[in-house]
Amino acid sequence: MRVLVALLLVLLSIEDLAWSQASAAQPQFRPALVGNGPKALVNVINTKRLVDNGQRDGVLMFRCLVYRSGSVSSLAGRAGYWEIYRETPGSKLLKEEVGYALQDCRFIPAIYNGERTDVLFAGTVLFFVSDGKPHLRIYANQSHDDIEKGNDFIAPQVIASTPDWTGGTFDLVTQKARVYGQNGAVQLSINVDANGNQRDLKVISEDPRGFGLGEGVRKVYAKAKWIPGFRNGHPVDCTFDYPEFFRTWKRP
Repeated sequence: MRVLVALLLVLLSIEDLAWSQASAAQPQFRPALVGNGPKALVNVINTKRLVDNGQRDGVLMFRCLVYRSGSVSSLAGRAGYWEIYRETPGSKLLKEEVGYALQDCRFIPAIYNGERTDVLFAGTVLFFVSDGKPHLRIYANQSHDDIEKGNDFIAPQVIASTPDWTGGTFDLVTQKARVYGQNGAVQLSINVDANGNQRDLKVISEDPRGFGLGEGVRKVYAKAKWIPGFRNGHPVDCTFDYPEFFRTWKRP
């Protein structure tokens, strides 16, 4: 019996050590990543179909809610969310294909304070045809310079639960825009340090003016929390542009 008890204690201590090592190996924070598995966005986009249907060079930007499961589409009663914008002329087929792929792909989920979390992922899709063969690149940022140079840069990702979308000011702003049948866009400049702390937040532009959209969005993100940006695999301080769109009204 004593031998059995001693053996059990040894096994438990080994298990505790393994658990401690696994916990220590878990990063404190990690951005959501496209990955390279069979369900990764880069592999779900059907480049052959794009070429066969006549798609040529094109670029677009997108933003999506990546759940802690890695899914983008609806899960357990939660609505999926993604939007595609700033596509270059002639990119209709690419836009449709990316939209379909976002419903079916899986990301490597983000980690915040050692736990998986929901984040908003902002990325860029670059598609081009060379010598009759399709080429696809997906960047986890929307920085023109970084994309042009092909830099290893992952822009900061906001923790999805931290922007305050229920504030009274924002509700009044969107109500006014809805009454006048206005959609809108706001461009923010945000500075986030290497620990994910938001240090600065400015409204660069808002369209249309006169509805308070810029100020409304600034208040929404005033206390937002972020996973920091990463360059070459290391967290860094960075300032980046961040778009926010409003679709309060649709044409019949």
